[in-house]
Amino acid sequence: MINHYQQKAPNLFSPATNIQYVQGEAGAKGYPLANGYTMLLMDSEAQKFYIKQTDAAGIPTMKKYKFEEIVDPEPEKVEYVTKADFEDFENRIISLLQPPKESKTTKAKGGEADG
Repeated sequence: MINHYQQKAPNLFSPATNIQYVQGEAGAKGYPLANGYTMLLMDSEAQKFYIKQTDAAGIPTMKKYKFEEIVDPEPEKVEYVTKADFEDFENRIISLLQPPKESKTTKAKGGEADG
């Protein structure tokens, strides 16, 4: 038989957050807060939030923050060189580093005079 006077079990999955929505900074300043407590107050009118806290004597302090979207930078485009392009580049560098070949006309004339 069911006991109708039995207490209902607490909901273990209910969120226990200290977040409250307020209307602007005036709403955040006027939000009542118990002594020694901290509360995150979300602004329902702007992209701002406030962290309000009170000390043991009940004196409140509040800090203002603004939301700013964090955009991940686009990944850098990576470009690759094909093997054929690299070999062509390599051959051009090698040809530039080799000493110039003497032409047949220079040899027939006896070359340049040493001086």
